[in-house]
Amino acid sequence: MCGIVGAIGLADRELISVMNGAITHRGPDDHGTFIDEAGQVALGHRRLSIIDLSSAGHQPMSYMDERYWIVYNGEVYNYKDIRAELEAKGYAFISNTDTEVLLAAYAEWGQDFLKKLRGMFAFAIYDRKTAQVFLARDRFGIKPLYYFHQNGIFLFASELKALLVSGRVPSNADPQAIWDYLSIGSIPQPRTILRDVQALLPGHAMIVSLKGDVSIHQYWDIWENAQILSSPIDLKEASAELRQKLEEATRLQMIADVPVGAFLSGGTDSTAVVGLMSQYVTRPIKTYSVGFESQHAKLNELYWAKIAADRFGTDHTEVIVTGNDIALNYDSLVRGLDQPSLDGTNTYFVSKAASAGVTVALSGQGGDELLAGYPHFASLLRAADWDQRFPAWIRPLIGAVPGRYLPDKQFITSSLLDRYAMLRNNAGESKKRRITNTPFRAGFTPQPLTEIIRPWLRDTKVSVALTSYIEIKNYLANTLLRDGDAVSMAHSLEVRPVLLDHVLAEYVFALPSRLKLNEDGGKLVLLEALRDLIPEPIINRRKMGFEMPLFDWLSGPLKDRAQDALSSPNAVKIFSTEFLEESKFNIREPRHMDRRLWGYVMLVEWMNASHCSL
Repeated sequence: MCGIVGAIGLADRELISVMNGAITHRGPDDHGTFIDEAGQVALGHRRLSIIDLSSAGHQPMSYMDERYWIVYNGEVYNYKDIRAELEAKGYAFISNTDTEVLLAAYAEWGQDFLKKLRGMFAFAIYDRKTAQVFLARDRFGIKPLYYFHQNGIFLFASELKALLVSGRVPSNADPQAIWDYLSIGSIPQPRTILRDVQALLPGHAMIVSLKGDVSIHQYWDIWENAQILSSPIDLKEASAELRQKLEEATRLQMIADVPVGAFLSGGTDSTAVVGLMSQYVTRPIKTYSVGFESQHAKLNELYWAKIAADRFGTDHTEVIVTGNDIALNYDSLVRGLDQPSLDGTNTYFVSKAASAGVTVALSGQGGDELLAGYPHFASLLRAADWDQRFPAWIRPLIGAVPGRYLPDKQFITSSLLDRYAMLRNNAGESKKRRITNTPFRAGFTPQPLTEIIRPWLRDTKVSVALTSYIEIKNYLANTLLRDGDAVSMAHSLEVRPVLLDHVLAEYVFALPSRLKLNEDGGKLVLLEALRDLIPEPIINRRKMGFEMPLFDWLSGPLKDRAQDALSSPNAVKIFSTEFLEESKFNIREPRHMDRRLWGYVMLVEWMNASHCSL
């Protein structure tokens, strides 16, 4: 796990060194730069040593008499298999790194080598012979890659802060990104908070020629690569196959030359990961959980995490986050997020604790999205069933039925597009118009959230698969994975989401809905596959969304900071006077607890800290 930066069309050593220095936290173990003045290419790398800790892993790394140069962030877990295949073709290696294997694989198979990679990655390979730079990002977007392209200059980096310090990238906020953020508490890719910076989408690659031409293509999509199984398969057969794939993915992701631990929330996904890990260790696994001080005990999952830790005999650490901790770490949290977010605070603190004992932590991210773990999977399935049984004209009539008699009324009475736009939506279009001011809205033509969702809709009657797909594209990629990478790497910690191994994920995605979701909830096939590992109380516990006392922190230890943020010029440029005054009053006199306010404050705080404005 590392950080990468680069410039095409500008071979400036000082520039690349400054950019590289801005992401030292991503790679405190080593750093390097490569400058090609003839080709006008500069590459920079910060290294967090995970595999082959020797100097042989130094980057930027070259290959074939310096024809190829790479900067690479991530881990390819099957690199030994790829290496053996290449050695059979006559390739020789001087290191034990996956980085060198990537270079050789690119030399042998070209862009098609992406299909062989099993892992998480973002990289740039400069081919001096073809005068092109090839950049790619892993299938789910676990690792980030941002770029800026203007006036013949192409800059890329693992984090926005590296682009901002370049002096070449304007710090102007994108008003549409802010508009989307007000709804979902994150910024949907490929947009970023910066008007002139984009994210390379998950499962995409791009070629940048030294002449300045840029082409982008998609090389993987879970909908296209995991066709729904049409042949009959029962729960027993599916769970046995899933167990094999889970064990394989876990073994692969435990490969490292440094200590490996795990996040353990006490939910089924993280418990499953720790249980699978426990089969392959001889020493107790270091596990980490987040909880809150006693007045917020009802939000804790520490009880369940302790059950799992005891079951597997882990070396367990409970991280109790207090209001004082929030106040002391507030500025570091804002910087660490790298973009505004409503989420990420819990991962920031558990990563901080874990980084003191391990360099790599496995996580259960992705399980809810792949295995119908959220309650809305069932609601959307019932709404889809209504669609098949009743004509569309009946929706207005259903609208007259009291909600207590029809819990899924909001989904049933809405179009398919509107249903999915409701998910994770903190503020609809009309509310955003109420809380923002006229000059802000006049500066652009706001596009509704439905325009982000629309390209992801598919002509299918399989509601569970469609919900998984949209959750993977939106919430998982734009919030969970983006935040998770930023705040864990702020503490020089590599996080590996085991369930997002693409071979495993494609299999799960293709399974029939009935093997994932029934009247008792989701993850049916996962629970069956791991029934011997997961403690019974955790199997039987009700789904509990992870929540934090965000409003209590705003109205308590962060009261003055929040008031100042909501009085700052950036806040005044975005929000209406009425909304700002109401919000500041609620913070002073906490009567209407609203966690969404945390997201709005974080937006302004990030903009202020990054000297970013409209």
